[in-house]
Amino acid sequence: MTVPEVERWGVFETPVDGGPVAVGFRHADGDTAYVESFGDGPQVVRFMPDLEGQWSYEIAGRTEHFVCTPAAGRNHGPVRRVGAELRWADGTAYRPLTTTWFDEPGTPDRWAEACRAVAASPFDRVRLRVHRDDVARLDDRVRELLAAGIGAELVIADTGDLFLRDLVNRFAAYRNVTWSFVDDGERRDWRREAELVAEYDSGRHLVSVHAAPVAVDPGPPWLTHLSVPLENLRGVSALRRDYGKPVHVDECGYEGNGSGPETSLTGPELLTRIWEGTVRGGHVAHGEWYVDADGGPWSGGGSRPTGVVAQRLRLLRQVLDEMPDGVEPIEDYRDAPTLAVPGSYYLQYLGEHRFPERTFSLSEGTYEVEVLDVWNHTVRRFHETVTDTLTVRLPGTQYQAVKIRRASR
Repeated sequence: MTVPEVERWGVFETPVDGGPVAVGFRHADGDTAYVESFGDGPQVVRFMPDLEGQWSYEIAGRTEHFVCTPAAGRNHGPVRRVGAELRWADGTAYRPLTTTWFDEPGTPDRWAEACRAVAASPFDRVRLRVHRDDVARLDDRVRELLAAGIGAELVIADTGDLFLRDLVNRFAAYRNVTWSFVDDGERRDWRREAELVAEYDSGRHLVSVHAAPVAVDPGPPWLTHLSVPLENLRGVSALRRDYGKPVHVDECGYEGNGSGPETSLTGPELLTRIWEGTVRGGHVAHGEWYVDADGGPWSGGGSRPTGVVAQRLRLLRQVLDEMPDGVEPIEDYRDAPTLAVPGSYYLQYLGEHRFPERTFSLSEGTYEVEVLDVWNHTVRRFHETVTDTLTVRLPGTQYQAVKIRRASR
C-alpha cells in the first residue's frame, strides 16, 4: 500500500466516519499535534505538518501513516513573529503588501474576478471578512489564495465557542492564514477568544485584534502583533517602540469617492501613507472605495481595483522584494523615515517634502544609488564613489524616495 505524501506546511486531509472526533498526530521523533474534525455533514480532519519525515495517527481504531516531504516552490511555511519583525517559518523575511476585500452576504459574488485581479497585482495578502453562514465559500477562497501563494487574513466579527472551534479546525491547516478579531465596541474578553483560537490552532498562526491601542491593549503575549487603524502613519514608529511587536496598519484610509473622509482619499494621499508607514517599519494595507466603479467598490467586494494606487504600488513591491535581510528603521535622519542595514543599505522616503538634495554619511566605497519617483513610477539609477558623505540631487518634487546599496568596499 502506498503511503500518502504531503509537503512540509502543506495540507493533509482525510474524511472521518461518524460525529466529531479528535485525532492525535505523532512524528517519528516524538513531536505531537492535536486536531479536531469539522463539518456540518461528513466530518473532515485537516492537519499542517511542520516536520519532514513519517507521521502517524489513529482513526477509527486504525493506525495510519503519511510522509512529510520537503517544502517546494514558494512554500516558506506560515508567518511567525520574531521580535518586532515577521518572518516565514523557514526564516525568510516576510514583507507583505495587503489589500482589503470585504464582501457582504446577499451581494453579487465577484470573487472569481477579484481573485484573478489580486493574482495579477502587487498584493500578496488579502483581508477577508468571515461570515458565520458562509464559511464553506470562504474555505474555497482561502484555498485558491493558497494555490496562488497569497496570504489570507481572516477578519472575525462573530464569535462564540462552537463557531470559533469549527472555524479554527477548518482553516488552521492552511499556512497562508492569519487571524484578526474586530473590535466592535462591545465589551469582549479578547484574551479568552485569542487563547481559544491558539488552543485549537495546531499551526500557531498569527492572532491580532483590529483596534486602536487605547481600545485594546496589544501588549499581552497572546496577541502576536498590532492591527491598528491609523491616519497619521508617523505613529508607526511610536507603536513599534512602545510595544516591540510587528505593526500592521490594516486601515489607513481608502482611495475613492465615498461619502466619508476615510473612503475619499486621493491617490497621492493613500500612496504616501502606505510608503510612509512601510519605511517606518510597518505593514500598511491598501483600500479602495470608488462607488461608481464597474463591479462595485473594490474593498466592498468589487471585481477589480480601478484606482491608481494599486498599480503604483508595483514599485514598492519591487523594492520590498529586493530588500536585504536585517533591515530596520533608524533615527539617524530624523526629518525622513529611513530603513537601513547601516553601512550597506538605506531606503529613505521623503513624502510630501520637496527636498532639492539629501546628504548621507557613508563609509568609503562605491554605492548604487536610485532616486525613486513614487508617484510617477520612475527610477533614476547611478553609481557614486564615496569617501565620507554622499549628496544625492533630487528633482525638488513630492513623493520621492532614495535607495542606496553598497556595491563595493
